[in-house]
Amino acid sequence: MIRVGCSGFYYPNWRNQFYPHGLSQKDWLSYYSLIFPTVELNGTFYRIPKSSDLKRYFQVTPDDFTFSVKMSRYITHVQRLTSRESITDFQTLLKDNLQNKLQYFLFQFPASFHYSEENLDRIVTHVPNSPNNVVEFRHQSWWNDDVRKILTQSAITFVNVDYPGLDSYAINTSPLFYLRLHGNPVLFTSSYDNAELEKFRLQIPDDATSVNVYFNNTMNAAGYENAAQFMGVISQNLVVNKYG
Repeated sequence: MIRVGCSGFYYPNWRNQFYPHGLSQKDWLSYYSLIFPTVELNGTFYRIPKSSDLKRYFQVTPDDFTFSVKMSRYITHVQRLTSRESITDFQTLLKDNLQNKLQYFLFQFPASFHYSEENLDRIVTHVPNSPNNVVEFRHQSWWNDDVRKILTQSAITFVNVDYPGLDSYAINTSPLFYLRLHGNPVLFTSSYDNAELEKFRLQIPDDATSVNVYFNNTMNAAGYENAAQFMGVISQNLVVNKYG
């Protein structure tokens, strides 16, 4: 299954644009979930979510809606994966409250976190070895065959990205495919045209058992517009493949 959504849903500048005039903020996620089948929770990167908020997210979204949750920056940027206990506590909180709608945990590392055998070993030792734990890098050094090999052996999913300044290419380390599109050349802002969206579609492996694509160019309207356009690109390709 291919799921397409945005990196976050709570953007004041989406008011009266993506969200209809007069729609209360408490109803934004419910409305969003009528348009897209999945969302990345980015706010969890900056603060530990409340159980009450997570329970409400679960209650106001459809049964088949899914969440991908960004790990706390304290874990990835401050502790730099030195505490397995912190990871377990954070993931337990999310699992207990989002239940079967929780699909992925996103570990996003800073650009200052470069590839080394030591850092790669730290990842496979402390990140629970499951394809639903996905790792995103912001430094070019991580695009190499050793990373591909070790993450594949550890059953951890490499996050494919489009990010300004990164000469990235698709790396697949599990049956799951996870793609984040951040806006390029202007981070969080630039929109993608149809040719670029088709290029991203072609990165999706034919044998992927599950595909999630998130647009993080959410500063203005580009994020939700591109997400909707990409859903159309996927649908059109399915029709072409079915009927020739």
